[in-house]
Amino acid sequence: MIVSDEELVQMCELDEDGEICFTKEYLSLTDGLGWGARRFAAHFITHWTSEFQNMLDYFGPDDEEEDKYSGVDGEPMDVREDVTDLWEFKEIPFDGLDSEWHRDVLRAKLVFTKIPRRLIVRYVKAANRATIGR
Repeated sequence: MIVSDEELVQMCELDEDGEICFTKEYLSLTDGLGWGARRFAAHFITHWTSEFQNMLDYFGPDDEEEDKYSGVDGEPMDVREDVTDLWEFKEIPFDGLDSEWHRDVLRAKLVFTKIPRRLIVRYVKAANRATIGR
């Protein structure tokens, strides 16, 4: 149960360039997960299926030769466009909501949602047991 005096953790913040990055506190709590910090965040803002585990593996923009995504969790990241383009095409949840609208909703979830610390800690323990047996 969620209670009013729980210690909450901000998952992401905007850096000085306005790019989305994980907070130091979130990275500290998820240290040792490797890919898990990014996957947890991706699942958290979407669904708990493998289809969305790479949602934050951004490889754009199309007009630049070099990708912006580095794969380093402390560095800027963004939401994949191909998935949100599909949501626009399928008119999810309604016609008139474009891909950028969907991306901004997911970005807002990353930057403005706070998660109880205990939920992150429990996830890390479960992920470590499931993937490396500790």
